[in-house]
Amino acid sequence: MSTAVDQFRDNLKERLSFVETRLKAAKTSVQNLRGQTEKALREKLDEAHKKLQAQKEHMDQTRANLKALAQQKMAETKEAVAEWKAKRETRKLNDRAERAEAYAADAIDYAAATIDEAEEAIFAAMLARAEAEEAK
Repeated sequence: MSTAVDQFRDNLKERLSFVETRLKAAKTSVQNLRGQTEKALREKLDEAHKKLQAQKEHMDQTRANLKALAQQKMAETKEAVAEWKAKRETRKLNDRAERAEAYAADAIDYAAATIDEAEEAIFAAMLARAEAEEAK
């Protein structure tokens, strides 16, 4: 395999490991919510909200990148790619490969960011349930 393919694969493995770590941390965080007081839940929610706000610009940019790359991908027909291959237009094929790699990396980054969003939603739901229970 080429060096570029190896680098891409290693980069994706690293990003996926990060996502896996985030999922495990979120799972542990949710498991630790049992028996938490309303105050502790509110603190967790505030912490998660601050984290999301800090990531908002990056998430927005990643979402925009994904949309733009998806539109570009749709514009590249199978016929056009076959023509590039036949004519050995390596610049166009390499550009296409780089866009595909960027899309994959951004999709993983976006998935990681949505874990934080889900975690905030879980804290909000747990707090809402605790408030409802307290009102009984």
